[in-house]
Amino acid sequence: MAKSKYQMWISQGKDKLRFPVLPEKLELNNNVQNESIKVSKFGELTFLDVPGARQISFTAFFPKKYTPIAEYKSIPSPENAIAKIERFMKSKKPVRFIVTGTKINIQCSIESFNHNEGTYDVGDREFTLQLKEYKTASPRKIKRKAKKSSKKRSSKGAPKVYTVKKGDTLWDISGRFYGDSTKWRRIWNANKAAMIKRSRRNIRQPGHWIFPGQKLKIPQ
Repeated sequence: MAKSKYQMWISQGKDKLRFPVLPEKLELNNNVQNESIKVSKFGELTFLDVPGARQISFTAFFPKKYTPIAEYKSIPSPENAIAKIERFMKSKKPVRFIVTGTKINIQCSIESFNHNEGTYDVGDREFTLQLKEYKTASPRKIKRKAKKSSKKRSSKGAPKVYTVKKGDTLWDISGRFYGDSTKWRRIWNANKAAMIKRSRRNIRQPGHWIFPGQKLKIPQ
């Protein structure tokens, strides 16, 4: 008897089970307008028109002994096959259902698994398996733009402002802020334009002419 080009598998991690006998009919639906086609050895396959949580169900059996109806020779015993599917269910983790030769490769939850003594031969176990597509939802991350402060922050090293008092000189002010009176030219260079505008005598005598109430930038 010619074997089908299809293989049906259910797995959970590395634990896998290949169904030894293919069902006559495999149903896929999500209660929307679907497209159905007939496939040899499967009967009718239903393909979804609108994406959704697909539901899969089929009925088949685990044979007690190998016969030409089985897809491969090293078939599992019905008891071991049933125990494996029940173990998948108890783990409360999704399984993967695959039908080779088709686009069916779906992560599913096992919704129900019913089995009873088979009608084909003594020891066979007939079963019905219902699966539902398993989808996880991840929270959407929204990036928020940081609000720009309306106030300009003073950058590191921004100059201080000093109000000149009666009797002050750049030499004295430099000694007060820098601890070194010889650095007075730093204050002069930062305020040159304003000091010359206030008194053009500062052109010939840089920084000599300052006046009470005058505001000077003190570079850091």
